[in-house]
Amino acid sequence: MDFPMSVGKETRITLGGKLDFAKAPKLLDVLATLKGQDISIIVFECKNLTYISSSGIRAIVFAQQKIAPNMTIVIEDSCDAVVEILDTCGIADYLEFTTSKP
Repeated sequence: MDFPMSVGKETRITLGGKLDFAKAPKLLDVLATLKGQDISIIVFECKNLTYISSSGIRAIVFAQQKIAPNMTIVIEDSCDAVVEILDTCGIADYLEFTTSKP
């Protein structure tokens, strides 16, 4: 599976490598399967994510808009480069950033 995940009220999806035009459509497909489920938080585990393109950002925005508009999106353990891209695009204010607990 390209995006290991555990589904529940708090759903966790692991992202790694580059989330770009080649991988983002696969993530959109995975996220589309979550629509209508009782999810209040999606945690994107980003410890191994090195880059996110506009296509990857679109997938995150899709999650917020289409799965559950009042849902919290958490970006966990992201590198500075990814945080900077999300901030530059103006969506960082709509996300929570955390580090994982040991």
